[in-house]
Amino acid sequence: MCGTYDLRVDLVNVVTPGAQSLVTAVLTDSWGQVRSAIARMWARRRSDSEPAGAESAAVVAANTELDLAREQALAIAGQGPEPERSSRMELFWVGYLAGQLAARPELVDAVKALPALLESRSATAPVTVVTINKTVSGSVRGNVAQTDDVSGGIRFGR
Repeated sequence: MCGTYDLRVDLVNVVTPGAQSLVTAVLTDSWGQVRSAIARMWARRRSDSEPAGAESAAVVAANTELDLAREQALAIAGQGPEPERSSRMELFWVGYLAGQLAARPELVDAVKALPALLESRSATAPVTVVTINKTVSGSVRGNVAQTDDVSGGIRFGR
């Protein structure tokens, strides 16, 4: 029984930081890069036991699988304040990663590498600052959504 308990504690110590990293990647614009890197790591481990050339097919399969998992995580996160959504999404990723490790224990090193992977992506990601000044005139009918800061001499009325 003691050995099982130690395994569970180790599993939590491995899976939780990886899940937190995946939540961060999903909620930021780094998902595509992180997903591709994870898929390559998982495919390498998967293709070790498969014939040559299987790695590219395994990368495509892993990318598809990870995108499906992301969609499920977003659905489970639902609506509401971001801290609550993040917590629900983290629980999903903990379960997902634990299931992956139960099915494929050879992925343990790849899961352990997730936090460092996200840190390295954010440290090397180029920072681009774009300033756009637009003047909009005329009238708008129907629903309008502004997705950034609204400032200046803006008048709302009919």
